[in-house]
Amino acid sequence: MRILKYILVLIVLWAVLLAGLKGCGNNPWPKGMAESNTFFTSFSAQIKSLDPATANYVHESAVMDNILEAPLSYDYLARPYRLIPSLLEAIPEPQYFDAKGKVLPDETDVSEVARVEYVLKLKPGVMWQPHPCFAADAKALVREPRRPQDFGPMETRELTAWDFKTGFVRLCDPRLASSVYSTFKGFVAGMEETSQAVAEAVAAEDVRRLAAGEGRAELEIRPSVPNYRAIPCVGCEVLDDHTVRFTLVRKYPQFRYWLAMHYLAPVPQEALEFYHRPDATVAGLSYEHWPLGTGAFLLEECEPNSRIVLARNPNYREVYYPTEGSEEDRMAGRLEDAGRKLPFVDRVVFNYERESIPNWLKFQQGYYDCSGIPNDMFDNAVAMNPTSGELALSGAMAERGMQLIRQVPPISYYFAFNMIDPVVGGLEPAKRALRQALSMVLDMDEYVTIFKNGNGVPAQGIIPPGVFGYELDSKHFNSILNVWDEADDAPRRRRLEEARALMEQAGFPGGVNPSTGAPLVIHLDHAAAGLPDFKNRFQWLARRFALLGVVLEERASDLNRNRERLNKGDWQFLFERGWVADYPDPENFLFLFYGENGRVKSGGRGFNYTNYESSEFDALFRQLEAMPEGEERLELIRQAEDILREDAPKCWGYHPVNVTLVHHWLHNYLPPTICYDNLKYLRIDGAERVNAQREWNRPRRWPILSLAALFTLVWLFHFKFVMRNSK
Repeated sequence: MRILKYILVLIVLWAVLLAGLKGCGNNPWPKGMAESNTFFTSFSAQIKSLDPATANYVHESAVMDNILEAPLSYDYLARPYRLIPSLLEAIPEPQYFDAKGKVLPDETDVSEVARVEYVLKLKPGVMWQPHPCFAADAKALVREPRRPQDFGPMETRELTAWDFKTGFVRLCDPRLASSVYSTFKGFVAGMEETSQAVAEAVAAEDVRRLAAGEGRAELEIRPSVPNYRAIPCVGCEVLDDHTVRFTLVRKYPQFRYWLAMHYLAPVPQEALEFYHRPDATVAGLSYEHWPLGTGAFLLEECEPNSRIVLARNPNYREVYYPTEGSEEDRMAGRLEDAGRKLPFVDRVVFNYERESIPNWLKFQQGYYDCSGIPNDMFDNAVAMNPTSGELALSGAMAERGMQLIRQVPPISYYFAFNMIDPVVGGLEPAKRALRQALSMVLDMDEYVTIFKNGNGVPAQGIIPPGVFGYELDSKHFNSILNVWDEADDAPRRRRLEEARALMEQAGFPGGVNPSTGAPLVIHLDHAAAGLPDFKNRFQWLARRFALLGVVLEERASDLNRNRERLNKGDWQFLFERGWVADYPDPENFLFLFYGENGRVKSGGRGFNYTNYESSEFDALFRQLEAMPEGEERLELIRQAEDILREDAPKCWGYHPVNVTLVHHWLHNYLPPTICYDNLKYLRIDGAERVNAQREWNRPRRWPILSLAALFTLVWLFHFKFVMRNSK
């Protein structure tokens, strides 16, 4: 009996071990997910809002723009970018009127135009994603609902023009403080009056609720939802169920780009009222985190601090993959699905990854389908092609069948001066010379090489490559900071001696104030202390300024305090900031310097963070913003850029080069830049992914089995010893 007991224990231990080894693995996804038609990706910053009125960040758009749809979109493959209808039958054409209501021809001068109308004709039969808000008898189906799907029944209805009005009037709701309101109201008729009408409607609803017995605390928990459809708005009027008219107060061709932004996505009044229900509020549901749209995907899970899952929208209409593209698209296989119905994938999983290295390792293991490259891993992933001088995949990456995609998105990074600061601000020649000298000594070629692995294009101004108005040749470059190198056919930074001469013109020879004998101190204001590489970047900046005898000191604060200082103009020099194009037009970059958009002047709502104001620049900007592309407009853009280069309100930094690695089982991938509704174009080969994951993640079981075998031998010797001594 005793020997049977020992053998039985040994068998049980081995059975448990083998079962454990069989089930062990490092796959972060549930069993069977790799085989499914799912795209796996990640996001690295917390998502604060998915509400089209308030979401402003790229990582939020990467989720939201695949749920919601704007009236227009962009052709996925076309470069330069080309607008296409999304929810509309056609791209609307503007109609111009004078002050007496007379129709004017298209080429009319901007000064004669008093009103502009855009009439939007909706496609018939576009249906909303299924949602309980469309059911009159919707109720919770589970004890503790956590998602809209936990309510039922799930119903739908057709998209109407009233939904566009609801979405637009919400932009005027002062409680939302939409970041685009201050810009839009300068063009769209009656937005200030609409904002006042919204406030009055909210106040009236608050009074009604208080009279009905609700308390002030309830109003705080569940803010009143007015009937946005009923609020007057001369800038956005419903003509019939499938027609809406936008009215502008002046000529503005870029309005059509606005129609491709999620801020003008339709919003159903029913959804806002559903999330206002007490049971939905108790469940923690809100439109901010559970938006509703007509896009290819709907929200299935939303945990902004961990995971977001999108699922195929069963009500999505007939939309097809583009049939035209470039030769590069054809070579990359991005035309193999031409004409096929979208979307291709059934589900998209966004996983929150705080750090870049864990994200990279999971990509290496095949658990994410695409990835950027962390700076620390760059040399392991790519290598310089000795023949062409361009980046190429390293041998290890190439053996795995990966694809490298390299592109310059329409983004500008810069360091900024506060133009109302008494030391670095102002348009006097001495102040201008100081900013030019400090900008000149910041060698962006060196900066990009050190901190971006060479993946950046040193900026000559604010307009990035790929946007109308960007030019780089021997006649068009920043000659204030650079000279043209004929040998390299590229700009080269001016010599240090020239920057030091500018310091003398600025009244700081050798970086010293002659009246005090003390060195000039510049304060770098930031909330970036915890960012990777900040210390190294600050030290680089300090060393470069020291070449001029200038001392750079950091003035750190938390994010809220930093924003407050920006709004008040209580800062001097800003760390690396960026502007991502809302639409591919130079006006979207030049407006960052328009005087009326000054951060302080606009009460903290404008995007002119430098508070730069020049009557000469403003006059050019007002003229060029209302012009279509063409040689006349290009000449005005050149003049505006020359003024900015001379005044130097910013140290022109660089335009990043995005380098993305894509696994061979992911097809049609292009990194999103202007529009982020790219998920419907992606195709996954799940079988290839599973095979690769198995090959790349073979568990090393032999060390454990060796230890188990050694343990078994010890066990057997022990058993033999016990049996011998028991006799």
